[in-house]
Amino acid sequence: MNDLNGSAQDEHRRFAHYRHELAVVRVEDEADLVTGIRHDPDKAMVQPAIIRHLDRLAVLLLTDAGCTAWARAMAEIIAEREFLARRLRE
Repeated sequence: MNDLNGSAQDEHRRFAHYRHELAVVRVEDEADLVTGIRHDPDKAMVQPAIIRHLDRLAVLLLTDAGCTAWARAMAEIIAEREFLARRLRE
């Protein structure tokens, strides 16, 4: 994972940075990246970044056999953020 705070000081840069990182993350690094982003204190910026990622991957994985495993893994990571967990369930 790239330096999330050092290279992106304000929320707009961090949001763009997070969106880019989520768009190019390798499957094996996705959980660590989402966990790192989730710990950013700016919930108003973090939630939309993660939601876009969840929405994008849900569409791609909807008919994939790995969709259920992916959804379970993401659910564990975002469980403490009710809005994100609810969105994933949708």
